[in-house]
Amino acid sequence: MVVLAIILSIIYIGFIGFVLKKIFEGDTYYLLLYILFTLPFYSTLQLIIFKGFNVIPFVNLLKYSKDFVFFTGFFILIFGKKESFIEREWQLTLLDKLFLGFMTLTLIYTLIPLGSASLLSKMIYAKNIFLMGIIYFLGRHTNIDEQRWRFIVKFIICLIVGSFLLALLEIISGVHLQSILDYGRFNSIMYDVSPTGNYGLSWTFERQGSLPRFAAFFSNPLDFAASLLLFFSVGLNLLLHSKYNSNRLAYLGLLLLVIFSFFFSYSRGAIIASVILVFLTLFLEKKYFLLRIALGLVVLLVTYIFFSSYELDYFVLDTFNFQNTSSLGHLLEWLEGIESMLLHPMGIGLAMSGNANGVEQALKISGENQFLIYGVQMGFLGLFIYISMLFKGIKDSLKVFKHSTKQHVRSISYVAAATKIGLLIPLFTANAELYLFVAFLSWFLIGSIETYYLKNILNRNIQ
Repeated sequence: MVVLAIILSIIYIGFIGFVLKKIFEGDTYYLLLYILFTLPFYSTLQLIIFKGFNVIPFVNLLKYSKDFVFFTGFFILIFGKKESFIEREWQLTLLDKLFLGFMTLTLIYTLIPLGSASLLSKMIYAKNIFLMGIIYFLGRHTNIDEQRWRFIVKFIICLIVGSFLLALLEIISGVHLQSILDYGRFNSIMYDVSPTGNYGLSWTFERQGSLPRFAAFFSNPLDFAASLLLFFSVGLNLLLHSKYNSNRLAYLGLLLLVIFSFFFSYSRGAIIASVILVFLTLFLEKKYFLLRIALGLVVLLVTYIFFSSYELDYFVLDTFNFQNTSSLGHLLEWLEGIESMLLHPMGIGLAMSGNANGVEQALKISGENQFLIYGVQMGFLGLFIYISMLFKGIKDSLKVFKHSTKQHVRSISYVAAATKIGLLIPLFTANAELYLFVAFLSWFLIGSIETYYLKNILNRNIQ
């Protein structure tokens, strides 16, 4: 493990140096590659380094290295050009203004004396929100041409296959990768969080009946499931736009890997979201015959569940009537968050809800709904701006998908919109903006598409 930790540390540090060099040369596309090449494995890399070296400061440096990379890229973007930042002409879209408003509101709530969290905790939490905006604006200044998009898709295919094979190996062996890498000990020492559940990890790694669910190389099964929605969007797009039957067969096989992986990670929200994505995609592509077939299959599935074994029927009903332990836990967290918002319409302050870095668990209120997490902390205004950001990003991406004649632009806009739509359900049940890979990649793509939207739709120059 020590040798592996040394090798991976050298590779990672070398890659950061390469990315920073490219950023200083003005090519923000390499920040997108940083997201692709590192964030799916970010937590696993920390576990390996911790197990190999057992040096806490080095792990902390690794943990915050992503922040250094993205903040560096952002400051170079703002101040690294010959033209003065103030003298530059900025044409902002509504989505740009929403992001700036959300970041400004975050800054205000960081500085005002509201809530019981310390200033340091607020600053750490605010950093996570600023990163979301930074990623978006870096995407706004990144042109993804056809060749680059083709490379991105190829790497995503590698991630699909790799995560499936690793999760399959976990199932066959009956051992979580995280157990091998001392996940429980890592959280105990780094975050003062004791292991929970029947596998010595956390409750996230198991489902009803103490059955395991797996994360492959992602941070946890819910992170894996959220990333699968991105993979599913890419697979659907490839399948529907392939020109050759042999490729269609390969892409259908790829989609099957993603579907199997949904059941490996076993997130009900992600599974339901993937079904919604199928209907949305077929509707957008005007594949009405296939849409009717899909609807018929869903009806057959519902009928099967209704007449199936008592256990399956009982499990499905418990999920929707909130008698299932997990569903009941979500409901209680939602009620707590709603009550807090009604009592404090302007919010109770940053670092007071959710599971992000900076949140003191003894102080937190609610935490299993991304919308309520922001609403509890920054009030109804913060909740409104965040919802507006999501829906405006989806709307603009769908407009580009509808109007553009360039296939790679249509693909990027579809993947960006479909991923965000798919994530809407996980956002109701988790602090899903913490799933770095899928959150950052989707916001980056939204930003890139927003630039195309500004130039070719708002400015009436459609191509």
